[in-house]
Amino acid sequence: MNRHAINALHDLPRAGLGHWPTPFHFAPRFSADLGVDVWLKRDDVQGVALAGNKLRKFDLVLGDALAEGKNLLVTTGALQSNSARIGAASAAAVGMRSVLLLSGEQPDTASANVLIDQLVGAEVRFAGDVSWDYLNAGVNDIVSEFHRKEYKPFAAPVGCSSPLGALGFARGFLELHEQMETAGVKPSAIVHTSTSGGTHAGLLVGRALSGSDVRIIGIDVGAIHGNPSQALLELANQSAARLQVTLDLATTDVEITTDHLGEGYAIPSEAGNAAIDLLARNEAVLVDPIYSGKGLAGFIDLVRSGQLDGPVVFWHTGGYHALFA
Repeated sequence: MNRHAINALHDLPRAGLGHWPTPFHFAPRFSADLGVDVWLKRDDVQGVALAGNKLRKFDLVLGDALAEGKNLLVTTGALQSNSARIGAASAAAVGMRSVLLLSGEQPDTASANVLIDQLVGAEVRFAGDVSWDYLNAGVNDIVSEFHRKEYKPFAAPVGCSSPLGALGFARGFLELHEQMETAGVKPSAIVHTSTSGGTHAGLLVGRALSGSDVRIIGIDVGAIHGNPSQALLELANQSAARLQVTLDLATTDVEITTDHLGEGYAIPSEAGNAAIDLLARNEAVLVDPIYSGKGLAGFIDLVRSGQLDGPVVFWHTGGYHALFA
């Protein structure tokens, strides 16, 4: 265990958002259905605009921005982006303005995440059917625009998956590691949904700092990166560098699959919808059809195909809001 780096991690400025630790509990009926012991890490349970995993990232990113005197967040995502929604909500919670650049067309009636974006006071702009590169370039343009208006803006990338944002999940891994030890749980793997990669990269850093050897498996439902393993490895190393440590990681340490992408990002799948029903009926825990539902489908497939033995942890990264779109 790298105590020096862990201390540096805990000393990073925070915005004071969230209630930590998030719950960690056994799912008895879901376990019985799958035939293995399943534990849930519940990042869907939080106090800022219905939460989700991105709150861990924005807690650090906004903490750093506040320390530097910034006063306006600019970020981006898909039309029903969980990251953009919690970014806007987090900004509102600390008295900061926000501007969101979302892909897609402005809906006739705001619902789900778009409705929450508006409720928390974000200025929402719609870019149409454009690429991720276009959105990120658009964020930089908006930052320049507000500089000229004498604000002190700053940008957060898709998923808030910056090196600093990813460290929110290094902290998250250490939190879960302590909970697992308290519960006496030694899982064969921790499985989570992935898109931009900050969650996975941060978990890799946290695992390395803790000395754990538990498998971390990402179910990629976005296919944002051409080479996901290499992109996540680079992000993990950049995050570790902020703590002045070097990780002994290779691309083989990054376990990630796009097998449950389906027809593409933000398009529901039959397997994802079936997974939503299974967890809801067994445990009254909700996941959404765009993000966590497809990740849960991948988790179920790994278990039922015999690729994972129990106990196993599914990290519920949130995002059930799209159920209401």
